[in-house]
Amino acid sequence: MMQITGWSSTAMAARYEHVTGGILADVAQRVGGLIREVAKATDEGGPAGSEEAR
Repeated sequence: MMQITGWSSTAMAARYEHVTGGILADVAQRVGGLIREVAKATDEGGPAGSEEAR
């Protein structure tokens, strides 16, 4: 998580430890949806799979 967000210390991560299970589930669902959209577009030869998008 720290690498993805660009945080250089665990102190930054500690500031966000209060996130509730409901928020985490919502974020996971949204990210999952985005991943599925990209995978679908790639499978269909859409922009995510094109050379222009890379």
